[in-house]
Amino acid sequence: MSDLYVTEENKKAIPLSEALFTVEITGMVRDEGYAAAARPFWESVTDSFRKTFIVENRWQLFLDGIGTTLLITVLSILFGTALGFSVFLLCRKGNPVANGVTHILIRLVTGLPTVVLLMVLYYVIFGGLTVSAAVVSVICFSLVFGSAVCAMVKGRVDTVGVGQTEAACSLGLTDRKAFFHVVLPQALPYILPQYREQISALVKATSVVGYVAVQDLTKMGDIIRSRTFEAFFPLLVVAAVYFLLAELLTWLACRLEIRMDPKRRSKEKIMKGVAASD
Repeated sequence: MSDLYVTEENKKAIPLSEALFTVEITGMVRDEGYAAAARPFWESVTDSFRKTFIVENRWQLFLDGIGTTLLITVLSILFGTALGFSVFLLCRKGNPVANGVTHILIRLVTGLPTVVLLMVLYYVIFGGLTVSAAVVSVICFSLVFGSAVCAMVKGRVDTVGVGQTEAACSLGLTDRKAFFHVVLPQALPYILPQYREQISALVKATSVVGYVAVQDLTKMGDIIRSRTFEAFFPLLVVAAVYFLLAELLTWLACRLEIRMDPKRRSKEKIMKGVAASD
């Protein structure tokens, strides 16, 4: 082991053996009169690019990080959407116990910083279990995204008048069919814009998973910076990839919004299957 400092407090928490040897640490500072030789701008940029991407095939580290980030994000969106909508359906009829427990859990999840919630799950709740950090990250962000989905669905469904449900039931529809065929379609055009914003926020929030040793895009950028002592290209690539991922997932959500909103669909698609008559 290295970088383990033996103190009286550490001895109480860890059964340490007697120290066999100690190592002195030497620090170096730059001489005030020293001036680094300036290199041409394009030469320094080319050298930074080579060390960041070409040497040791470090571009593969970026690909691995992008794959991990995208996997955590997509799984969190899917599981979070299913979780949030299921919790809403459970609480829709006003069950006091379900509503009370859900309210407390949602306040707890939304009231904690995401990185704190992630570390609590990894080091405390799942600390004694053999659960990988990536799985814990998916659980954490599924809870965060599910809380947001539950809140946005509840807020928008409540804006649909209760008369819509009563009218549907008077026509012979069950309460379940009235919700899915009458109430929910009217609320979806107002839910989806918020849903799209939450997806964009989730992509950026996943950058903290490196705190639990998940080698995502941000963590890979840190690893490359520590090896090359170059910050320009690693940070530029990380920022650009996060922006593109957020834009891509937001665009997909926007396409879904257009397909599900009759007001934003083309006339040809709306009138598909309908025979025109003079």
